[in-house]
Amino acid sequence: ADRSRQAATRQPPPGTGPGAYRPTPPDYAAPKYPGLGRVRPFVLRGERRFLPAPPPGVHGRAYAVALDEVMRLGRDTSTARTPAQTAAARFWSGPATETVWNQAAQHLVLAEHAGLARAAAVFARLDLALADTTIVLFRAKYGSYRWRPITAIRLGGTHYNRFVTGDPRWNSLVPTSADPSYPSGHAALSEAAATALTAFYGPRHPVTLTSGTTRRTYRSLWAAAREAGLSRIWAGQHHRYDLQAGRRLGARVARHVAGVLRGG
Repeated sequence: ADRSRQAATRQPPPGTGPGAYRPTPPDYAAPKYPGLGRVRPFVLRGERRFLPAPPPGVHGRAYAVALDEVMRLGRDTSTARTPAQTAAARFWSGPATETVWNQAAQHLVLAEHAGLARAAAVFARLDLALADTTIVLFRAKYGSYRWRPITAIRLGGTHYNRFVTGDPRWNSLVPTSADPSYPSGHAALSEAAATALTAFYGPRHPVTLTSGTTRRTYRSLWAAAREAGLSRIWAGQHHRYDLQAGRRLGARVARHVAGVLRGG
């Protein structure tokens, strides 16, 4: 048992080759939760089938295009990012994504004066989907062990990709999270949450979310989830393909959880 616990928390070594994760500035903190992907899911069985395909290679033009988007929009001093995008990036970089979506669920059940059975069903579907999405997400993150955009940009001068022009002084709008990039946690968890809650409240139900002292209202749960994912490009945290893989992961897990809870 002691050996199992040590293996679950053991820090993986920093990467050295192109694309391999390594700690990020400014603190160069050790990767977070390296063993979380080895936790047994609450609902899923055979969770490997929910893992995303491997991320694209870092040597081609497609990767350079994805990285360029983050370089332009995610830089701390970007003039290409709009004020609205900056506000969204900072909003979603506040409390944990799970906290924001649980607050949303609380507002929804209170607004409809839901009974105990209804409220329990909403939170059970939401939080089991979030929990199992988190487990699969971290299995994918440490399986791919992909570097963050800030590393790729700062090392662009090493010519790992002839289409990338690096910048060793580049900084992201928000300090980069201390875990591998692929796939995006915000995208995965928000898609899982929107999938779970939409089953109860429909695709056009407005929702108000709170992060710290800031509140934002969205026309639908899907609109909030899409902004959560895109905000990570604007914050300089993720490539677009990280978001796309995260969305697919979160939606698949949430749909499966819903089917199990319905007895399907």
